[in-house]
Amino acid sequence: MRRTLFLVALIALILVPQAGAGDWAKSVSGAQARAKAKNQMIFVDLFAQWCGWCHRFEADVVPSEEFKKATSEMVLLKVDTDDRGDGTALARKYQISTLPTFLLLNPDMSIAAVIRGYAPAPRFVKMLEEAVNKNKAFLRSVKQESTNARDYPKRLEIAREFLQRQAWSESELRFRKLTTEKGVPLAFRDEAFYQLAMLFMTQGKYEDTLKTIKEFERIQKEGEFFERSSLLRGDVFLQQGKIAAAVEVFKDFKDRFPNSQFIPNVDSALPQIEQRLKTQ
Repeated sequence: MRRTLFLVALIALILVPQAGAGDWAKSVSGAQARAKAKNQMIFVDLFAQWCGWCHRFEADVVPSEEFKKATSEMVLLKVDTDDRGDGTALARKYQISTLPTFLLLNPDMSIAAVIRGYAPAPRFVKMLEEAVNKNKAFLRSVKQESTNARDYPKRLEIAREFLQRQAWSESELRFRKLTTEKGVPLAFRDEAFYQLAMLFMTQGKYEDTLKTIKEFERIQKEGEFFERSSLLRGDVFLQQGKIAAAVEVFKDFKDRFPNSQFIPNVDSALPQIEQRLKTQ
């Protein structure tokens, strides 16, 4: 059944004229260069040859007037996630696990929006427009940051949003301010420390992660985000292949915080980690 649907979609793709195909960028670097030159967003169509719905999107949505109008001020890029090149690297970078998936990227390659799955042209364009409007609202809130210096929940929210968008420098700048600025309530300062450590962890900057945790532990000895940071150290050691050190961290956590909400998680993970240690 799946093979039949794939063949039907493929035949439709062959028979339908691919209007505007020449307007699509040929590479990630080329798309970014065009986006920077025109200060435009990049619309990325992530596909694979085996993905029937990807072919359906190409046949039904791309040639539509609605889609052409909605993306007329965007740089268009299509990448094959199985090409072991640009497409594969892009899918890994943005942790794409299902297809079809579509990205809206800013010129600096940070994420403006993610759209998952197939939809007919009218509905897809509506989803696209909603994503664009949501991104514009976020950018407006960023512009108003300086006037909301004491709105710590909003400042933290913006920093987290930049983290989710993989706008690393923008996120780091805001978390650092919240960890060092005088007058920041402890609850927001503590979460900012943890999120800053997570930012480094996400990028694979393990030494920076550990350095941030150590800095946090010099000024805080309790609380949810202190406990989270303690566990994060164990995760760093696991990523580094230091299994014995990770086991020590998690055992120490159980001794220091026997009533922590995270004890069930540790109890679940620790036997598996100890088993890995035995097989080393």
